[in-house]
Amino acid sequence: MKLVVMAKDCESTWMMVNALRFDYPHMQVVLEKPLSRWYIFRRRMVKVGIWTALWQIVFMLYLPVLRRLNQSRTKDLIDSAGLSMLQPEDLAVKRIESVNSDECIAWLATESPDVVVLNGTRIVSLAVLKACSAVFLNTHCGITPAYRGVHGAYWALYKREPQNAGVTVHIVDKGIDTGDIIYQKTIEINNHDNFLTYPVKQYIAGIPLMRQALADLAAGCLCTNSVSNLPSAIWQQPTCWQYLVARLLRGVR
Repeated sequence: MKLVVMAKDCESTWMMVNALRFDYPHMQVVLEKPLSRWYIFRRRMVKVGIWTALWQIVFMLYLPVLRRLNQSRTKDLIDSAGLSMLQPEDLAVKRIESVNSDECIAWLATESPDVVVLNGTRIVSLAVLKACSAVFLNTHCGITPAYRGVHGAYWALYKREPQNAGVTVHIVDKGIDTGDIIYQKTIEINNHDNFLTYPVKQYIAGIPLMRQALADLAAGCLCTNSVSNLPSAIWQQPTCWQYLVARLLRGVR
């Protein structure tokens, strides 16, 4: 089975790539160029308004501090799971401007992979999904459809729904995390966890699910489920005020 991983250059991508290399040593990795911070801010302003976007940026300025405080905890979690967040030195990588670029669409049509695993890319266009006959899969850090968008575990805890703090492996369609569900799993949260360790635990739970989904696809027995009794909602980056209120009044770190 010809496998392509299309992703952004980040720690979760290398966790996924390193895990999949055991089963697919000849897989290809394509990395897209990250969006500029100014572009992201302008897009946020259009979606949520200037003040909400500004308070989201203030919260994001706090994240490097939180990341430094959690380096040891994150490393312990990843090491305990037998995973690695380092880019393999012997792995050839193709770099593109965007997964939605004409270059990427033409490359997919030429390579004709059987399956494309997405990780952290921008929302793919319908033209990309139709560029080849591959099945597109994604690991989403949230239980869909209730926690689509970003930071699904955090928002589930914010809403006092720990039973919905988890991860989903799903088929990719033209919507935002709306594709048919293949596997889902919840994560256990303890007092050592916070905003930045939730996604680490979600990937630790989700990577085996992705490996199983790929094995199912190779064996011709991939099953999906489009039915859910959960409401559908999209979540965004919290503002600094939302985070403070959640931490002080709800104990959500």
